[in-house]
Amino acid sequence: MIAQSVNLTEAFFFADFSHKSLSDEIRRIRPFSNKIIDTRNTNGATAKDYTDFIILDNMYQKAISSEETDVYVLFTGDGHFSSVCSFIKNIRGKEIWVYGVRNSFSRQLQDTASKSIILPTQQQLTAHNVSLVLSSLDTGEVSGSANLSKLISSVAEKNRVRPEDVKTAAAELTSKNYLTERTVTMRGGTKRTLLFVDWDKLGDDGVYERKKEASSVN
Repeated sequence: MIAQSVNLTEAFFFADFSHKSLSDEIRRIRPFSNKIIDTRNTNGATAKDYTDFIILDNMYQKAISSEETDVYVLFTGDGHFSSVCSFIKNIRGKEIWVYGVRNSFSRQLQDTASKSIILPTQQQLTAHNVSLVLSSLDTGEVSGSANLSKLISSVAEKNRVRPEDVKTAAAELTSKNYLTERTVTMRGGTKRTLLFVDWDKLGDDGVYERKKEASSVN
């Protein structure tokens, strides 16, 4: 994504790699960059985490000493980095792009950056939720006898995602006729609303491959 827009010359990775969850990350990072900065505090387990301060110090030093760099790219949503972004953009006259995680991205930081990119993008988010919707129907977690409203609430609750995001994904499916809601007349004249999925069309279009052959959804 970044390499398509700029000529990426350096990549720095900052973290306290003493944390158990990060202990194996250096091995994974090494093929991409040898500029790995371990920010661990050696003063003990209860010592303050200085990661942000170390990143800020390195950013200021780089911005001051590097005339040839035109674009800086930062991965964080922390509003504490607004000042250094402002310095890079307004004082040094360089571009600063910031990538942040959706719902954890400081508005001040977004406004300060030359360019802010929220991850996952709306397209990625919708694609993920489309997969959740189809998987729930495919595996029978939500039956074909459910209506669209019940499908949305069930997928949102089970996967702990926002109902409005699931609704967007369901709308994407219905707009392309992958998923339809139909009222059918049952025996005895009772009318019911059922969901129908065109699994063949989904497979042919490369949107979704079924996890099992049989399903309660038509």
